[in-house]
Amino acid sequence: MFAAFSSRHRETDRQVLRLAWPCVLENMTVILISFIDAAMIGVLGPAATAAVGVNASPSWLLGGIVQALGVGGTALVARYVGAGQKQEADRVGGLAVRMALCLSVFLTALMLLAAPLVPRIMNADPAIYADATVYMRLLALGFIPHYTGMVTGALLRGAGNTKTPMIAGIMSNVLNVIFNFFLIYAPRQISVFSLSVPVWGAGMGVGGAALASAMATGLSGLFLIFSAMRKGAALSIDWRAKWDGGVARRMLRIAYPAALERAAINLGQMAFARMVSTTGMAAFAAHNQSIQVESLGYMPANGFAVAATTLVGQNLGAGKIDDAWESGRRANFLCLVLLSFVGVLLFLFAPFLISLLTPDAEVRRIGAMLIRICAFEQPFNAISIVLSGALRGAGDTKVPFLYGLISMWGVRIVFAWVFGTVLGFGVAGLWWAMVADLGVRSLLLWLRFRSGGWVHARV
Repeated sequence: MFAAFSSRHRETDRQVLRLAWPCVLENMTVILISFIDAAMIGVLGPAATAAVGVNASPSWLLGGIVQALGVGGTALVARYVGAGQKQEADRVGGLAVRMALCLSVFLTALMLLAAPLVPRIMNADPAIYADATVYMRLLALGFIPHYTGMVTGALLRGAGNTKTPMIAGIMSNVLNVIFNFFLIYAPRQISVFSLSVPVWGAGMGVGGAALASAMATGLSGLFLIFSAMRKGAALSIDWRAKWDGGVARRMLRIAYPAALERAAINLGQMAFARMVSTTGMAAFAAHNQSIQVESLGYMPANGFAVAATTLVGQNLGAGKIDDAWESGRRANFLCLVLLSFVGVLLFLFAPFLISLLTPDAEVRRIGAMLIRICAFEQPFNAISIVLSGALRGAGDTKVPFLYGLISMWGVRIVFAWVFGTVLGFGVAGLWWAMVADLGVRSLLLWLRFRSGGWVHARV
C-alpha cells in the first residue's frame, strides 16, 4: 500500500513538473529581465522609477481583467481536452481569442484617454505627472496584440502546451532589454575591449522604456496567436467557429468572478500604493524596486499554479476526481518547499539584491528592509497562488473572489492604515500588512480546497 502511494506521488509530481518547469523557466527569465529593466530605468533616478512604478498597479488591473477571460477559456479547454473532445476545445479557443481581441481594443482606447488621470488617482508627486502619462500612453500601443496573445497563451496552457508560452515570454523579455538599450538612452560611447564604440540612442527616457515594453509584448503576443493557429497542435484555435452564445456565457460565468477577484486585489494594490506614495519619493521608489525582488517568489509560483489549473481541469474533464485532488495537493506542496527556500535567500541577500536595482543609498537602505519583510510572505505566496490556480482549473472562481476581497480590503488596507498611519510605522508597517493579507488569504484558500466543494463547480 505504501509503495503504491509513493508511486502515485511520483507520477503526479512528474506531471506537475512537466507542466510547471517551462512556466517557472519563463517566469525566472521574466524576473531576470525585470531586474535589468528596473536597473536600466533606475539609472535615470528615483523620479523615473516612480513614474514607471505609479503605473504598475493600474497595469496589473487591466492585465487581471484580460487574464480573467483567459481563466474562463482555460477551464473549458482543459475540460474538453481531458474528455478527449479536441474539436470542441479548438472552437472554444477561437471564441475566446475573438473576445480577447474586442476587449483589448476597448482597453487600448480607454488608457489612451485616461492616462493623464492615473498619476493623479495614485496620488503621485506632481513632478512625475508628465512622464507617467507618456509612459502609460506608449505602453497602451501594444495592448491589442499583447492582451490577445495573453489569452491565447492561457488557452495553450490549458491544453497542456506550456512550452510555446515559455518561448514567447522569454522572447518578450529579451526584446524588451534590447529595445530599452536603444530607446531609453541618448547617443553615447561605450567601451568594448578597450575600444570606444559609438551607440545610437533615441534618448526617450521613461517613454523609451514604455515603447520598448509595448513593442516586445506586442511581438510575443503575435507569436502566440500564430503558434495557436497551427493545425494538429494540442490546441488549434478555430477562427471560423460560429458564434455560440451558450459557450460564451459559460466562459463568462467562470471569468467574471475571476475578473472581480483581480479587480478587488488590484484596486486594493492601488490604494496600498497611494498609502506608500505618502511616505516620500525614496520610500516609494524602494517599494517599487523591492516589488521586483518580491517576484522571485510569486513568479515561480505562477508556474506551479498553471500546472495545477491544467491538471485539475483535465482530470475533472476525464472524470478522475481523485487525480484532480492529488494534482492540486502535490503542486501546492512542491511550490511550498521551493518558496520557503526562496524566502531564506531573500532574507540573507536583501542588501545585495536591492543594490542591483538602484545606486541611491537611501533607496537601498529602505529596500533591503522591505525585502526582508517580504521574505516572510513566501510560503503564503505558494499556497495562495497555487491553490487559486487549482480552483480556477475546476471553474470554482466565486469563492476565491470573496476571499481576495476579504483579505485585501479587510486585512491589508485596514492593517496598512493602522500600522502605517495610526501607529506611524511608515512603509515597513505597510509591508507587514501585506504579509498579514497573504497569510489570511492562503489559510482561507487552503480550507476551501480541503473542503472539496470545488469538485462540484459548474462550468
